[in-house]
Amino acid sequence: MTIVPIGNLPLQVPESGSDEFVFELVEHMQDLILHLAARCLEESLETEMERFLGRKRYRRRRRAKPKETGFYCSQCRSHQRQDFHRNGHYPRRLAIGWGPVKIHMPQAKCRCGGYVRLKFQTVRPRQRIWEDLQWEIQAEYLRGLSYRQIKVDLDRRLESSVSLRTLNQPVLALGAEASHFPVLPPGQVPPVVRVDGIWITVMFTNGETQTDRAGRKRAVKRAKKVPILAAQGVWPTIGRTQLLAWMRADGEDAASWQTFLEGLWEAGLTPENGLTLLITDGGTGLRAAYENVYWQVPLQRCVFHKLRNLAQALDVPVGLERQAAHRYRTEFLRSAAQIWQAPDEDEARHRYLAFCETWQPQQAKAVQTLTRDFEDTLTFYAVQEQAARRGAQWPARMLRTTSPLERMFREFRQRYRRAILFHSAIGLQAVTAQLANRFS
Repeated sequence: MTIVPIGNLPLQVPESGSDEFVFELVEHMQDLILHLAARCLEESLETEMERFLGRKRYRRRRRAKPKETGFYCSQCRSHQRQDFHRNGHYPRRLAIGWGPVKIHMPQAKCRCGGYVRLKFQTVRPRQRIWEDLQWEIQAEYLRGLSYRQIKVDLDRRLESSVSLRTLNQPVLALGAEASHFPVLPPGQVPPVVRVDGIWITVMFTNGETQTDRAGRKRAVKRAKKVPILAAQGVWPTIGRTQLLAWMRADGEDAASWQTFLEGLWEAGLTPENGLTLLITDGGTGLRAAYENVYWQVPLQRCVFHKLRNLAQALDVPVGLERQAAHRYRTEFLRSAAQIWQAPDEDEARHRYLAFCETWQPQQAKAVQTLTRDFEDTLTFYAVQEQAARRGAQWPARMLRTTSPLERMFREFRQRYRRAILFHSAIGLQAVTAQLANRFS
């Protein structure tokens, strides 16, 4: 048996190779990494202490320049760093990605005998996990893992129990921002973008407080529906779709949509960078914001939403049995859908006129609904023709509807339902960041 030092840690090497040696080597390497990490943290803490006091170790206080600091003595409340001196260290346990480490935190004392309240940046007060582990928790959460799945892995690695509240802090940091607009270089801008919103119920405080049964004052919360506005990029030639940006808004009014569209513009989604078509659901707020921001980009009115509006405006004749009413509704909607299945715009207009002539006497309200914004539903024909001139084949199904974005929202709703109810906007944004990471 031979003793080989690795760093400050001795390792016993057997005379012949074995699996035990490999396992022992891995354990010793991990111990060495933890040892070096602890020393690096302590060196950083000592550097901060030197900056706080304005002098290095063993240097007299009178040789340091007088200066008031941001920290103070807990007894006399002095802010003068010349009144402070080092007072040894106290042990503290900190979890990093490789496991738990024990570090020695420097502390200071005032000449009056009181302790100085220091706030280090390397290790913050009451911090139990370091930044590398916080980033790892965020990455695991964005991959779709739940709190409990992350907790099981960390408990095994740290040989202790990590509370769900500890995991909640770095996860909620993901939701600190109410939006996500990644900057896209010109070569990565999709030619087609779909925009739409999904509504979620969130609890918000209303400024009032109430006392619970234990005598504690609690903020009063009220349920409010808020939308998540999202933009999905489409590359029609290769059939690729990708979630580009999202934002929590107060509503789907013109101001909220304009803020969202301006965020897309600043992120690089502009006609100069290759954007050629914007697909929307036809909301009035979105239309007003579009005319202020993206008026140079052709607008396509979602055909699916138009058909849904026709179904809502349809008046089924009174007296029809259930099956007959179903056949009547199906015939009406299929006849309307054939308008946008035409091979070109001229044929689509011909089918539109024929449809209006056939159904106007029976369904005047529905025909009026079809007539409203009808021109916007035909935009995809011109965009498709322009792409053909460039030698690109853009399928019509990729250009005339926001249905793929609606299908993505379906998975969003399933995840939101698992949360039952969001008690804060930050929690909603953290979950949305997790979902968006799957579709980006």
